[in-house]
Amino acid sequence: MVLNEVALELQHYFVPIFVLLPQNPSPNLRLIGSGTLLEIEGTHHILTAAHVWHETKGADQIGLALTNYRSRFLIRRDAIASKELWSSEDSQWGPDLALLEIPPPFVSTIAVHKSFLNLSQQRTTFASRQPATGKELWAVTGMVGEFSKVQNSQEEKIIDADIQARAFFSVLQQTHEHNEYDYIDLSAKDLTGVPSSFGGVSGGGLWDIYLSITKSGEIIWDEKRHFRGVAFWQSAVFNGRRVIRCHGPKSIFKTAWTLLGLSEASNT
Repeated sequence: MVLNEVALELQHYFVPIFVLLPQNPSPNLRLIGSGTLLEIEGTHHILTAAHVWHETKGADQIGLALTNYRSRFLIRRDAIASKELWSSEDSQWGPDLALLEIPPPFVSTIAVHKSFLNLSQQRTTFASRQPATGKELWAVTGMVGEFSKVQNSQEEKIIDADIQARAFFSVLQQTHEHNEYDYIDLSAKDLTGVPSSFGGVSGGGLWDIYLSITKSGEIIWDEKRHFRGVAFWQSAVFNGRRVIRCHGPKSIFKTAWTLLGLSEASNT
C-alpha cells in the first residue's frame, strides 16, 4: 500500500525523545515526545515542540530511539544547545517550537540509523511550490504514548521501552493565522489504530504528501519529502473526533527562521 511506503520513508527523519531521570534506587525513563532530524547549513538539529524540551528539565540525559531493536543512545542535556519560541499563556496557539543542536560527536552515530533532512533546501522548495491546501494528503509522524510502554526491572537494573511510532494521515481541516504564525489543523477520527489521545506525538513533523492516479487506476507517490511544520497541540474530542494542531510552513520558514537567527544563505 502506498501509504505504508510513505510512512516508512518519513520514519527516517523521525525520532522519539525520552529522558533518563536520576532517581533512587535506580534511574527512571520517561517518554516525552517526538522530533524531526534536520540539517541546517552544516549543523545538525532536532526540531520539536518547546513544551517537549521543557519536559527534560531535571534530567541529566536525553535519549533518542534510533533502532527497532534494543539499543541505548543518550546525550547529556547540558551538551545540547537550544533555541526556543514558547509561550505558556495559551497552549493552543503557542508559539511552541524548539530547535535543539546536536553536539557534533553524536551526529555520525545517529546518521548510521537515521537521516537528516536539509531544512534550507526545504525552505527553497517551499518558496517555489507551496501546497494547494485542501488537495493534498497530510501526515504527522510521532510517538504514540498510549501504545508505548516502559518497564523498569530493578533486580536486573534494566529499563525496557517499547516505543510505538506512527504516521497519521489526514486531510486538512482548517488553517489559521495568529501573531505572525500560521497553523494547520488536521482531523483525527475515532478509527481502528487511532489512539484516544495523541500524547507523545507533540514535536512530530508535519508533511504534505502528493499522490496521483495513473490511467490504470494505480495510486502513486512522487517520493518527495515536503516538510511543512510541527505538531504541538490536540483539541478535546468533539463529535467523535479531535484536532491535531501544527505550526505551519510560514511559522517554520519565515517567522521562526528569523527569530531563531538561522542563516539566510538559502533564501530565495
